Order: sequence, then C-alpha cells, then structure tokens
Amino acid sequence: MKVLISDFDGTLFINGKISKYDIQKINEFRNKGNVFIISTARNFSTVKAKCIKFGIKVDYFFCDIGSTILTNDGVVLYKKFISYSEKNIIEEVLSKYEKLIEIKRYGVKTILDHSEKNIVEYKINGNIENLNEIKTYLDEKLRQAKIQITEDNKLVIHTGTKEKIIHNFIEQKCIKDINKSSIITIGDELDDLNMLKIYNGYRMNNCNPILKKKVNTSAKSVSKLIELIIR
Repeated sequence: MKVLISDFDGTLFINGKISKYDIQKINEFRNKGNVFIISTARNFSTVKAKCIKFGIKVDYFFCDIGSTILTNDGVVLYKKFISYSEKNIIEEVLSKYEKLIEIKRYGVKTILDHSEKNIVEYKINGNIENLNEIKTYLDEKLRQAKIQITEDNKLVIHTGTKEKIIHNFIEQKCIKDINKSSIITIGDELDDLNMLKIYNGYRMNNCNPILKKKVNTSAKSVSKLIELIIR
C-alpha cells in the first residue's frame, strides 16, 4: 500500500479546475488499494466542495495548514486550536486594524461568525504594509501559533505545519501499518517544502523557484506522479 499526499491549489487544482486525467489516475491509484490524501491551507468546507464539483474521491483531508485531519465524510480525527491566551493576543492586535483589514476566522469546518469560539486558523486580507506590521508584532508575541504571508498577500495564522500533520496521522494509526516509507508527497509552494523533504517528496515542475533549488525530484502533474509510482 502507498499513501499519496497532495497539495491542492497549484498542484491538483490548477486554473480553476482539476484535470480529468488527474481524477482518472487518482481513481486507479485508490482502486489498487492505495490511499489518496489532500493537504491544504483551505478549510474542509471549501476543499470538499471543490472535490464534489469535480467528482474526485479522497480518503482523508489535512486542512488549515496542518491544523485538522478529517475523513472524506467530514469526521474529525484530529484538531489543534489556537490557544486561548494566544487568541487574545491576536484579537487585541487585529482590533487596532479592524477598519483596514478583512478578517476570516475558521473553526474545524466552517467560517466562524465571532472570535469567542475555538479557532484553528485566521486568514487576513489587507494592505501589505499593514499585514507586515501585524506579522512583525505577532512574531514577537506568539510562541505556538504560526504566522505567514502567502504568495497572494494574505496573512495566515494557524497551529500546525504540513509535515507535522503527517507525523500526527502516523502516530494516531489512522491507517493500519502506515509508515514513513509508504508515503509520497507532492506540492508546489514553500509551505510544502518540509513535507517534501521529509516524506519522499516531488515538486511540481511549475513550482515556486525556491522549491526548485531545494527539492530535486519533480513531476509534471499528480497523474504523472501516480504513473511513476504504481508501474
């Protein structure tokens, strides 16, 4: 049995669609008794909706940049919320910019309507200068939550990483007899880097330039990688 863990945006979901050939090869891969997982910065509701739209079958979802593990049916197997103390720090800082930024707070599956509930991730839109100011301040104050500015200029605050969520998945024995050598990963951006380096990773040919320097093995698409690993 092999376990293929794929990034979503820019790797599987490209230019607003998932290719029919990728879907075909993923189905063949699963039909041979293998496991297919999506690892994404998206929350479960948004990525699941895309998978339903394109008719793609997925065994597990790792969402919110390593903060949650869910089954295809949305059963939560693991979640890691931002701590109450760090959430208070974040909210205090964001309140100073509330008229200048757009804040989305995510729970395990959905966008939250207020900040009192458990939060696994923040996504913040705004002027890049304001976002950099917020990040600089929070970098000094937070010890557990992770902070990054994405390629599309969003400030994201979350609780995990893509490589750590794989470790948690193995530790929880969600799949019998899973081990590090059975896992193959593919991605295209910097938040995929450590996942690719640790877990038999392949970068997309059309990936972040830094990734090209750090990861030697590559694939044109998810389907081409599947052809390589199951022949």
